[in-house]
Amino acid sequence: MQKQNKTNILTKYIFSFKNLLLVFCIFVKPVFCFTQIDSLKNIIRNSSNDSEIARTYNILSDNYLDVDMEISKKYADSAKVLGQKILDYKIISDSYVNYANSYYYQGNLDSALSYFEKSYYTITKSSNKNEIGAALNRIGLIHEAKSNFSKAAEYYYKALSIYEETNYLKGKAEILNNLGVINDAMGNVDEALLNYKKSLKYFKEADIYIPQANVYNNIATLFANNNKVDTAIIYIKLAIRILSNDNLGAEAATTYFNAAVFYEKLGVSDSAQLFMDSSLFLYRQVNNIHGIANVYNEEAKKLINSRDYQNAIDLLNKSLDLRKKVGNVYAESITVLQLSDCYLDSGDFERALQYYKEYIVLRDSVFNTETENVISELEIKYQTEKKDKEITILKNEAEIKKSHNRLLIFISIALTVISVLLFYFFRIKTRLLSSQKKYYEQQEMLSNLEIEKQETERELLEKEVKTQQQINELQKKRFEAELDHSKRELVTTTMQVLNKNKILNEIKEYLGKLEPYTPEERRSYKELQKMISDNINLDSDWDQLKIHFEKVNTGFFEKLQQLYPELSQGDLKVCAYIKIKLSSKEIANMMNISLAGINKRLYRIRRKMNLPVHSNIAEYLDKIK
Repeated sequence: MQKQNKTNILTKYIFSFKNLLLVFCIFVKPVFCFTQIDSLKNIIRNSSNDSEIARTYNILSDNYLDVDMEISKKYADSAKVLGQKILDYKIISDSYVNYANSYYYQGNLDSALSYFEKSYYTITKSSNKNEIGAALNRIGLIHEAKSNFSKAAEYYYKALSIYEETNYLKGKAEILNNLGVINDAMGNVDEALLNYKKSLKYFKEADIYIPQANVYNNIATLFANNNKVDTAIIYIKLAIRILSNDNLGAEAATTYFNAAVFYEKLGVSDSAQLFMDSSLFLYRQVNNIHGIANVYNEEAKKLINSRDYQNAIDLLNKSLDLRKKVGNVYAESITVLQLSDCYLDSGDFERALQYYKEYIVLRDSVFNTETENVISELEIKYQTEKKDKEITILKNEAEIKKSHNRLLIFISIALTVISVLLFYFFRIKTRLLSSQKKYYEQQEMLSNLEIEKQETERELLEKEVKTQQQINELQKKRFEAELDHSKRELVTTTMQVLNKNKILNEIKEYLGKLEPYTPEERRSYKELQKMISDNINLDSDWDQLKIHFEKVNTGFFEKLQQLYPELSQGDLKVCAYIKIKLSSKEIANMMNISLAGINKRLYRIRRKMNLPVHSNIAEYLDKIK
């Protein structure tokens, strides 16, 4: 248990530091963004090239998406007008994309879909197949966000066919990742995992690093949903390792959210809460409504487990409002089911049944036999078309080989059978040996690279652990130094107050011994004695001493009052003075009362604390930590 606590603290410090970096980047990023905007505006003012100006308008529109939606739309309109003037379909299509993104960020999926479709119909007039594939992918994403999985899959497979034709690795990787998400939502775990792994393979072949984090995130979610949280943690750490170096808002937020869910399942609550707070902060920064709703759902689960049903219901209703605003029926059904479970646990069976019926309706609108059949048919159609292309390629290769064989027959007429056989025998053998040699050299090189990689990773891990140990040691020393300093301040303050009171008491006694000659002198002496008594009883002395006392003895007064509520503030002061080892005489001096008065107060304190009359109260108070 102690080892686990240390691990939790270590994780907390590491990710607190990373979150500070992330927050810094979120607030600093706009500064660089506006610097870039000024540079782009200079291009528009100084350029005479309509194509360059139109492309710059689109870039400005994209940059203003996170700053001002209306300005973003105006720049998109300017780009579209110029694009239509010079008949550049790519520029017109990109302006529609910026318009669609502005509506998507606002949660207006229908308007976003409309502009993505305009972008698609515009770009089909060009010959850029990869751009056409990207437009199909964007339309599919909106249908997926609306929980229309069969329609989303239709557009994904159309895009995948184009990317297969152009062998565009990045496009194929993105589509396979999206298909994996749909398969996971439909419960096809094996198919989803296969698509995710293919997606990773293509991203790595294309040497594209950042999008791999999204795939790792999806794989982690898949394993977590199937009660394999340990495996999920492995993949989520891979995603965090990628995103923590680039500080990507929405992607990092989703990764942190998943990490929070997984750590909560493992019972590491501190790390889970830290990740969840970071996730909600980032989702709000980028105004990701779906992500904010996910955080509300997860926080509601904790409240239900602690039987705080009303606050859980309030959070779930907030989530449901956001789901309806976005129009994600699948996510809406999950929230409705969670509301039903919450009412069921709280004993409100009528509302539990009401929400469960609503969940059934929503679930059936998303997951039905027709949807599964459509997706299966699309998969079969895609695989069939792919096989047809492969058959065509094989037929062409067969024709080429047939022609080659005819040529060999013609040559063989001019040569003897033995010479031809010997020639090809030695030639094939030489090539085979050369290929084998190259293959073994490549395998050896790959093995050496893998060993070097593992060694480098191990060294980095050791350095990271060593650095953290040094940080922990420094923090421990700093805490000990602060505690020692607080103790010295407590002793110094106590001695100052004691000396002050002692001196003032001596002055007071001296004044008491003086024989006034006149009534005016008698009044003056009494006023001086009263001023001295008031100064001895100043609350500021106690307040200053109390500050240093609580630094050294944290929570002492709260614990003492919990144990013995009858103790007065004066009793607590006496206990504090006893705790710092003052004698009865010194306490009397501190509180400006007689030694007999202190003894009476000690008697009353023992009675309130149910202690024997002659017990050592100092020893008892030392035990209260």
